[in-house]
Amino acid sequence: MMIVFKRRSVALLVGLFGMVAGPLAAAAQGGLTAPQMREEELFRQHQAELLRGPGSALGMVALNKIAPGDTTVGSAPDDGIQMAGLSPHLLTLHAEGDVLSLRPTLPLREAFKADGKPVQAGIVRFDADGTSPKYTQGTANFVLRHKFGFFLVGRDTAAPALVGFHGLSWYLPQARYRVLAKWIPYPAPRPLSIANVLGQVEDMPSYGVVEFSLGGKPYRLEPVVHVEREKPLFFIFRDLTSRTETYQGGRFLDAGMPDHGLSQPGTVVLDFNQARNPLCAFSEHTSCPLPPEQNRLPVSIAAGERRYHP
Repeated sequence: MMIVFKRRSVALLVGLFGMVAGPLAAAAQGGLTAPQMREEELFRQHQAELLRGPGSALGMVALNKIAPGDTTVGSAPDDGIQMAGLSPHLLTLHAEGDVLSLRPTLPLREAFKADGKPVQAGIVRFDADGTSPKYTQGTANFVLRHKFGFFLVGRDTAAPALVGFHGLSWYLPQARYRVLAKWIPYPAPRPLSIANVLGQVEDMPSYGVVEFSLGGKPYRLEPVVHVEREKPLFFIFRDLTSRTETYQGGRFLDAGMPDHGLSQPGTVVLDFNQARNPLCAFSEHTSCPLPPEQNRLPVSIAAGERRYHP
């Protein structure tokens, strides 16, 4: 049986086919299968959604160490810690030794709240992770942190960088950057010292290294492990594209558990098409880990997220 389409119907079908075939054609060009390409698309959509959400790095407007003694917080030019979304001289923090206290300087009717309740003067309580309740006024909010001293970390859902977010830039996904790496476990876990942009150093657990090839040459990366995550291997790395094309401070890559566990030799899939930028790529009011020396690769990996340009 022959099916005859009218000219307009043919044009419509061609247009729809083009919409579908575009990403698939790109996948074929890069050597990825259609399911793999769909995985890359979903990952990129998720990264963009994170940057549009309330926890976006683009909304981070304050990261200040709290000095001993009294520090005022608010939008006034003479406030010790300034946040544009807050009222002038909103509160006073007092740090003494290992204790931080807070005193609001505005009436409670100004809608200054902690975890949804009116703020009361007193000693700040921190959870096991060293984080205070969330303090909110209008579109602005902040938490206090007790780690390497006292810090204030502030966000604003009306921050210009967040409101003006226009999307991310990515390399074309390619199969050659989705590699099967060899997992080489250590005889016993060892600490991996990771410094951040503030100069603070933290030891994180490392269980081994991955070994893989790009362009016929072998390379190694050492991850830290977060066993509670869906993809527990966390790589902080930098390559030669950081000079001009990707974020200069390095990128992150998550990978699944080795196929025979952390303590046995095995394999791990490294998908550099999902290399992502750290928070510091989007705001100066953030603190991010830096790649250890052994994770600074002498090769260009033109895959994943490119440098962000506001």
